[in-house]
Amino acid sequence: MTSRRNFLKKGTIGAIAAGFTLGLGEKISAREVFASDSVLRGLNRAAFASQVGSMFVIIRGQKRIPLKLIDVVDRGSRNTMSREREAFTLVLSGSNSASLQQETYAIEHEKLGGFSMLVVPVLSRDQNARYYEININRLHG
Repeated sequence: MTSRRNFLKKGTIGAIAAGFTLGLGEKISAREVFASDSVLRGLNRAAFASQVGSMFVIIRGQKRIPLKLIDVVDRGSRNTMSREREAFTLVLSGSNSASLQQETYAIEHEKLGGFSMLVVPVLSRDQNARYYEININRLHG
């Protein structure tokens, strides 16, 4: 039987080792990661909604892939749509010439700055463009 003290001790060591491994992995893959938690909190629904129609640049290695923000869709209920508790989806479109896989990418925007988010490709009947979503869920803030 494991005591609580031993469990906490082993768990702490495991967490430190996992954190070190993740940090090392980012350095090895040379993945760029932007923005602190405070910056990301400032990127709320209103900030993105004010930028509908503007271009976001996805950084994939040496390539820069422009995507246009075409919609911001509410995903939360009226009770959750406040400044600190919100859920929404960014809908972006891009050229057929470059496709993105589901992955966390560094993203740059002229007014909103740089940050990293999970970009997910979505199916569409439109054969002239590729579509992507970024889901933001701050329901537990």
